[in-house]
Amino acid sequence: MAGRGPALKGRSNRLAVETLPARFASIGHRADHSHSSRIGAANAGYLAAPIGIVCMFFATFVHIMVFYRQSSTDRVMQPIRIAGIVPAAMAASVIATAPKLSAAEGALPDDRRFALGVEYMVPGLASTYAKAGVQWTKPMATGFGWGDVEPNPPVNGRHQYSWRNTDRLILEYQKAGFQHFHIYTRAMSPWAGTAPSSELSSRGTYPPKPEYIPYYADYIRNLVERYDKDGIKDAPGLLYPVLYYEIEAEWGTGFWRGTADEYLDLLRVARQAAKAANPNAQIILIGFFIAGLFEENPNAEIENVLRARHPPNIQANIRRLLAEADHLLSHPELFDVVEFHSLSDWSEITGMTRFLRSTMRAHGYEKPIWVGDVNYTASPMLFWGIPLPPYTADQKPAIVETVSILANPQHQRYAEVEKWFRAEQAACLVKKTVLAMSAGCAGINLGNLEDWDIFNFVPTIVGTAASQGLIDRKGFKPGAPLALADRIPGDPRPAYHALALLARKLSNFKEVKQLALGQGVHAYNFKLRDGEITVLWYNDGKRYLPGETPPSCKVTLSVPQQTYRLAATPTERGIPLPPIKKLTPVNGKLTLDLGVTPVFLEPTK
Repeated sequence: MAGRGPALKGRSNRLAVETLPARFASIGHRADHSHSSRIGAANAGYLAAPIGIVCMFFATFVHIMVFYRQSSTDRVMQPIRIAGIVPAAMAASVIATAPKLSAAEGALPDDRRFALGVEYMVPGLASTYAKAGVQWTKPMATGFGWGDVEPNPPVNGRHQYSWRNTDRLILEYQKAGFQHFHIYTRAMSPWAGTAPSSELSSRGTYPPKPEYIPYYADYIRNLVERYDKDGIKDAPGLLYPVLYYEIEAEWGTGFWRGTADEYLDLLRVARQAAKAANPNAQIILIGFFIAGLFEENPNAEIENVLRARHPPNIQANIRRLLAEADHLLSHPELFDVVEFHSLSDWSEITGMTRFLRSTMRAHGYEKPIWVGDVNYTASPMLFWGIPLPPYTADQKPAIVETVSILANPQHQRYAEVEKWFRAEQAACLVKKTVLAMSAGCAGINLGNLEDWDIFNFVPTIVGTAASQGLIDRKGFKPGAPLALADRIPGDPRPAYHALALLARKLSNFKEVKQLALGQGVHAYNFKLRDGEITVLWYNDGKRYLPGETPPSCKVTLSVPQQTYRLAATPTERGIPLPPIKKLTPVNGKLTLDLGVTPVFLEPTK
């Protein structure tokens, strides 16, 4: 499709009540960043690369994309078992109970069974997001890393830590009402790492030099001790303990520059140090990012999807990344929680969760799974100029036009495209969260708290990265560098209101069951403490751009004979909640018109 393309007529399908196998979502994938991966886009082939982000607290930088197109010699890796890394897919259960976890498995510190959070924390926005009803949050890796809090080596064995910025951020959010935190830790250090001098600005973490490993353990132990609220060496004014610590930022994308076994060695040291400071500390394994594999692939099929979507060299690289994931997951004694990063299409959630869970089960265990780094609630559509599934190569001209307009407020079509994107962002935020709940995940951290303006100058490379903030930002308060300055919050965007709706409607769910209502119909019935609610939308497996009309369908539900309320996900600026529709069944049958925007159906109380 060239340019904007003609508007499509909406299609309507009528789906009667029927019993079908449960439908699942898909798997996504990001590539690995090696020393030789910084090559021109013309050599990239198909890439899954992430946008590595950022230094929000100390410096703004761009850690750009990684390519799938790498040879096996691009990266120094310990040989890893390849055969049998993908266990058979689990049976397609349609019921997921909200996680009930023991303390040893990473139990939530209160009675909320699913943790709904936001990322990434920046100064000045805590009270704005607390009003949305969420109590979990996560800062960036940069800011809490070893080199950030200890920029200089110890003198005569005495550490000089700088906690000013970490204290400031955690206390701001705790005072606003946030009670639970995930903290990224990184071993990146200008004086302790093994990085060549030419690589010190790359922002990736190299393993510490052996002689400095005890100092790294001291950093982890002191970080956990400062925020455990046990009355010993606590941060002044700390209100709640911080229990969750993720060791390094992301696997396979250049944030970690060592081998898998070097990471496991570091993880072992970090776990011992953290547990020494607080036995209740929960250690999160480095987050996995895999884009281009699990989108619209709910059963986590590997071989068929690889062959259908990618050329042989890409297939080989993805298999290597999957093998590395299997290797890391084969050491459950070193972590309490598994996390994956979701920057691709919403449909990747179920398949990626299934892949991780089946891999853990193949190794004889199962641990909680978190969805993190969800700073793309709407699909980025492009990574390094390549459309990611379910977007297609044929859509690339229209996608390039769309993201270019979104990055240029002066364009005559900006209002139209921005309105489309805000609706897409809100709808996809709900879809990702509902799928994470249905898949039995322990929680999700959604973003972004603000736009990342630096990416506006490369929209055809990074897609919609610059525009993912859930609110407008008016500016920065004076008196500090921009990265450290308090933000001045602006108006909430539709995705913010969608987040508030989720927190209000689903935060206390006890069980969720996927309903089989026909091909393409996503329907999830949530049992709440005081009732029930069903979230529904329609998906034909394709994605649509401005000027195109997505298809819809009619679906008929068998329900008790009473009045119902139907609330749509907020998709327009200035309308926190669209008008509620009151519906009455006819002979126990309720017929709904479903589109791509999720709706919330509940009995009238």
